[in-house]
Amino acid sequence: MDNKGKGICLALGGIVAFIGWILYQVTFIGNAENDDIAALLENATGETVMATVVILLIIIGLPMVVAGLRSTIGQAGGTLETLGIGFVTLGIIVFIATLGILGTQVTMADKLATYMGGIAAAGAAGDAEAILKYTDAAYAAQISTGAVQAFNVAAGNIGSLLWGAGFFLIGVAYTLNSSFKGIIPAIPLGPLGIIVGTLIIVSVLIIDPIASSSTAGLVGGIGFALSVLWAILVGGKLATSSD
Repeated sequence: MDNKGKGICLALGGIVAFIGWILYQVTFIGNAENDDIAALLENATGETVMATVVILLIIIGLPMVVAGLRSTIGQAGGTLETLGIGFVTLGIIVFIATLGILGTQVTMADKLATYMGGIAAAGAAGDAEAILKYTDAAYAAQISTGAVQAFNVAAGNIGSLLWGAGFFLIGVAYTLNSSFKGIIPAIPLGPLGIIVGTLIIVSVLIIDPIASSSTAGLVGGIGFALSVLWAILVGGKLATSSD
C-alpha cells in the first residue's frame, strides 16, 4: 500500500468510525447508566434503521483504521510500536465482534414495547390471563437484555483497554524513536498518543468503578476523539507526502 492509500485508510477510517460511535452514544446511550436496562431499552425502541447505520459505519471505519495503522509499522520502530499496533488491532476486533449486540438490544426493546402494549390492552379488557402472559414476557425481555448488556459492558471495557494501551505504547514509541510529524507539525504525535491511552485507561479502570459510567464514557470519548485526531494527523501527512 502506498503512502496515499495508508493515509486515506487511517484518516478516513477514523472519521467514519467516530461518526458511528457518536450516533451510537446519542441514540442508544444518552444519559442512561450501563445498568439502567429500562432506559437503555427505551432509547433503543424503534431504532432499527439507526442501529443498521451505526453498525455499517463502525464495521467500515474500524477495518480501515487497522489497514492504515498496520501499514505505518516502522515509522517509530521497535517493540513498543509493534505491541501498540497489535493491541489496537485486537481492540478493534473486540469492538466489531460485539456489534451484533446492538441489533439484539433493538429487537428486545421492540418486543418489550409490544408486550407493554399487550398488558395495557389486556388490562382494559379485564383479561387477567393475558396480563399475566404479557407481564412474564416483559420481565423475560428485560432479564435477557440485562444479561446481554452485562456482556456488552465487559467486552466494551476490554476493547477500550486494548485500544488505550495500544495508543499509549504507540505514543511512547513515537516519543522515543521517531521524528515523524503529522500534517500539523505543532501537535506532537508521541505525547498525543500517551494522552489518548491515559484517558481511556483511567476512564475504564478508575472513573467507571468509582464515579459513573456516563462520566467514564465522557472521558473515554475524549480519548477516542483524540485518537481519531492522531489518525487524521498521521493519515493526512502520509496522504499528502510522496512515496
